[in-house]
Amino acid sequence: MGVAGDNFGLEGWLQGLDASKLLIALLPVWILGALIGMLLPRPRWLETSTRFGAYWMSSPSGVLLRRFTLAVHGFVIAREVWRHCTIPGTFHAIAAAVWGLLQGKGFDLQMPADTPPHVNALIKDAKAASNDSTTQDVSAAAADWHITEADLHFFQHRAEEDVVIPGAGKWEHMTDLRLDSLTYTAWRRRLPDGKTEYKSTTVADDATAEEFMDFYLDDSSRHTWDTMISDYDIVENGPSNERCQVVHWLRTFPFSFISQREYVIGRRVWKQNGALYGIMKSIKHPQAPETSGIVRMDVFYSMWRSRTIPDPKDPSRPACETVLLHHEQFKIPENLSRFAVRHGMAGFVKKMAPAVKAFVTARRQRVDAFAADPEAYGVAHSATHTPRLGRTLSVISSTESEISESSSGSSEVSYPCRLSQRRPKKVKSDRPVRRVRSLVVPVLAAGAAVFVTRLNKAR
Repeated sequence: MGVAGDNFGLEGWLQGLDASKLLIALLPVWILGALIGMLLPRPRWLETSTRFGAYWMSSPSGVLLRRFTLAVHGFVIAREVWRHCTIPGTFHAIAAAVWGLLQGKGFDLQMPADTPPHVNALIKDAKAASNDSTTQDVSAAAADWHITEADLHFFQHRAEEDVVIPGAGKWEHMTDLRLDSLTYTAWRRRLPDGKTEYKSTTVADDATAEEFMDFYLDDSSRHTWDTMISDYDIVENGPSNERCQVVHWLRTFPFSFISQREYVIGRRVWKQNGALYGIMKSIKHPQAPETSGIVRMDVFYSMWRSRTIPDPKDPSRPACETVLLHHEQFKIPENLSRFAVRHGMAGFVKKMAPAVKAFVTARRQRVDAFAADPEAYGVAHSATHTPRLGRTLSVISSTESEISESSSGSSEVSYPCRLSQRRPKKVKSDRPVRRVRSLVVPVLAAGAAVFVTRLNKAR
């Protein structure tokens, strides 16, 4: 249980398809295209009143041209719907079954597995490495947790060893950000199934791996700087020595083409060779059923390695280098997903940079920079997080102005002083429906006006 590939691929052949939402998304595009087509003037040489126009539009070549254009548009739309709603390899499976039927062997349809082949190969290698490992002393409870050592080896294969994945593209450089207290470099590559995987390296000045790990796992402070976190709660606590947790996130994105998404995430921490490894991935949990009207993120993983290094700006103090591997499937066309990630990345990092400094300042008032924090989020398995949160946020609030002044050019981060100021959970977003309703009436009215104008001219 808990292998890194358990959640790769869609749960079923057509899982994630919502016909009503698909039609709502395509309706304004179709209406806008039809309106533009009506408004564009037809070239004079295509007017049916001219000899050439009458010949061209009524000749077989003109009819074939229009039919060919319609066929191309239909093929493009069908391909996007097919790629979005089916598992990679479905078309080949159907073609092979039809070919077998034509050869008289019968219709033997073998649908592809949810897990892509390259992931299965990595999981197999990870299991072998995990079985051969005798140096890890893991309790029975931890070994049976949602996140296992196979997931850790999955990250090490991809991020540290940079194993070659058959059919995957090369890493493409995306961005470099140089802030006062943080540097950030990101890459991406296309996986064999057409989806995208991201990798980044972050160096936080004057911070240790222990501090950065606590910062990244602290949901109570994360929602103060990560504005996409609309709501969060703990579903299950596991062995505290490795900070095993199952959490539920509700995220609201700043893009109109991505509705609210909910995540059920299992996470766990390892310490190996002086580095800390954090593994998070989407899982299924009986205590976290799907919320009606909100899209569940079935395919998600975010894995990182944090280690303490000398600060590049001042070797007398520490810095934290974090290598992160990230992948999630939003259940929208992949080009839109890549657009959202690329344009949201800079804002996310600029908000994170001052938040790291504020968190580290508050944490060092309780424990040493290299020591484990007994009150860290995910360590104490009780409802005692609220008092600790109040103390931490009050310290962060007192240092907010100082951090904002020292971080010129960075986005400001506002920290609430009470947990009750958390934004309420939004059950369902009706922004797309309201947007379509607001567009339908004026578009139809404009179309009717154009039609009446042309009708009068024809008379």
